[in-house]
Amino acid sequence: NTWEGTTGLGQTAALNYFNRCRFSKIGDPVAADSFRSDQFGKGGFIDAPTNEEIVTVGFIKNTLIVFFERSTWQLRYVGEYGLPFLWERVSSDFGSESTCSVIRFDPLLLAVGDKAIVKANALTVERNDLQIPDLVFQIKNAEDGQKRVVGIRNFQKELIYWCYPNGEFKRKYPNSVIVY
Repeated sequence: NTWEGTTGLGQTAALNYFNRCRFSKIGDPVAADSFRSDQFGKGGFIDAPTNEEIVTVGFIKNTLIVFFERSTWQLRYVGEYGLPFLWERVSSDFGSESTCSVIRFDPLLLAVGDKAIVKANALTVERNDLQIPDLVFQIKNAEDGQKRVVGIRNFQKELIYWCYPNGEFKRKYPNSVIVY
């Protein structure tokens, strides 16, 4: 989900590539030519074969799990010189609406989506909210409410908290908490 192009006139002059992963050349990623996609081996990009926007990501060991709006993909390193990454669809049903909702465990990620609270790994994405299946529909979608869902993990008490703006109330900011 990159912004690319001339920004001398402000961000409005740049173009948004909502399903793009941009990568640098091997070596120094801050060198002036590290992201040049017009020269082979100097960096590049790979667009996911979906029309959805990248919302959030998380690592499980060496695998990058990428949550789009309504689907989940993994970005896998394959080691090819010119195109070192490959997109692989993990789920076409479940994604994430909330950038800051991802909670990482060693074998999986938890995220708040538009249809469910999901658990994801490199092979599957499944519902994790079968006891409360309608709760995600209470999240306020107006005024960017889904962007205000934030999760945090309490290691000592072994709990996860997600705060969210409840759509039943006329408040803009989070006013409810899910405890897992």
